[in-house]
Amino acid sequence: MMLRLKFNLVLAAIFVFSLVGAGLYYYRFLEQSAFDDVHHDSQVMMETALAIRSYTTDQIKPHLDPLNADQFLPQTVPAFAAVETLRRLAGRYPGYEYREAALDATNPRDRANSWEAELIEQLATAAARSPRDEVEVSGVYGSGIARSLYVARPITITDPSCLTCHGEPANAPASMVKVYGQQGGYGWQLGQTIGMQIVKVPMLYPLEKARHTFNSFMISLLIIFGLMFLGLNLALSAMVIEPMARLNRRLETLATTDFLTDLVNRRRFFERLASEMAEARVRNTSLSVVMFDLDFFKRINDTFGHDSGDKVLKHTAVRVRELLRSSDCAARFGGEEFMILLRETPIDAAMAVAEAVRAKIADVPFEIVGTVSASFGVATWNHQEDAHALINRADRALYQAKDRGRNTVVRAVDTPVRRMLVSEDGGGI
Repeated sequence: MMLRLKFNLVLAAIFVFSLVGAGLYYYRFLEQSAFDDVHHDSQVMMETALAIRSYTTDQIKPHLDPLNADQFLPQTVPAFAAVETLRRLAGRYPGYEYREAALDATNPRDRANSWEAELIEQLATAAARSPRDEVEVSGVYGSGIARSLYVARPITITDPSCLTCHGEPANAPASMVKVYGQQGGYGWQLGQTIGMQIVKVPMLYPLEKARHTFNSFMISLLIIFGLMFLGLNLALSAMVIEPMARLNRRLETLATTDFLTDLVNRRRFFERLASEMAEARVRNTSLSVVMFDLDFFKRINDTFGHDSGDKVLKHTAVRVRELLRSSDCAARFGGEEFMILLRETPIDAAMAVAEAVRAKIADVPFEIVGTVSASFGVATWNHQEDAHALINRADRALYQAKDRGRNTVVRAVDTPVRRMLVSEDGGGI
């Protein structure tokens, strides 16, 4: 379990760092792509406005100019044509805006506001510094869902024909002066930056598209990681954890089991005894041990050989297990010596179990060697002594059984329970 936990923690940490890194990179990439798309749209819109202006100048104005003598036609003004044409586009695509703003405009609607005036001054300064270069300023205008990207270019008087209408008021067409008066849009000079062309393209749609794309990307990463996480865990279980668990169980079995009798060994018995003693102390229940060894076992080895002796040990273990509960524990303690741990068993019941095991061994002859007997010592824990003291008492009882002629069960002498007596003055006696 610890291996799986560590593996998953490392895998999760790698994924989190990768997800954060990929998310930051992809978010910036998509945001930049959205800005690039908006900027491209603004450039297309700007070029469209310039194309309309050029077409009006070349194809419309020459045919309509003669009519301006009687009645001024704003359709002959390239700026008016571009603004009106693209305004119709804004009706279908809200937020897209083209405007030509001037500091001293002839048409009042083209007069620059304070923000536009600052932008015109900035463009005029840039155009004065680089008269041969195409000057352009872009940025973000507004906030929230109304945020848009703007691109602005200066309107600089480079064509002397422009001064016909915007030079001296006396030289301007009378029909135009009649419509707009003489208060604005005059006195312009060649090379002067009098205004700007500005295009605004909404950023909401590209950014929303980028956000949806980002969310889809992150969700796909989460799904991929989930599948990868599941697959790696299944592979880890099948190829590492389960084989290791089987190997550990096998090693644990080899380390705690007697290879000949298949009973637990001495080390495992002490571990089990310590655990049962702790539980018996908490629950205040009885706990007994039975120690026995086979009588004259050396004579069996010397007479019939060690193979026969090994078979006697194996069959003895089988007979012992047949008489025990699943909660009990039998161990080969060493050589021909065995131990039985009986949980929740008082001394009388432990004596009965020991007698049943003795009879099971002695009453049924073993193959080749014949009848074999065993001597038993039984002790019950007094809830104060340690494991070694308990086993020593059972061992002494076993030797008493040997002294009494073998093939018998002897109860161990109970160890007196020490108590602290308290005198009347509170002192211990």
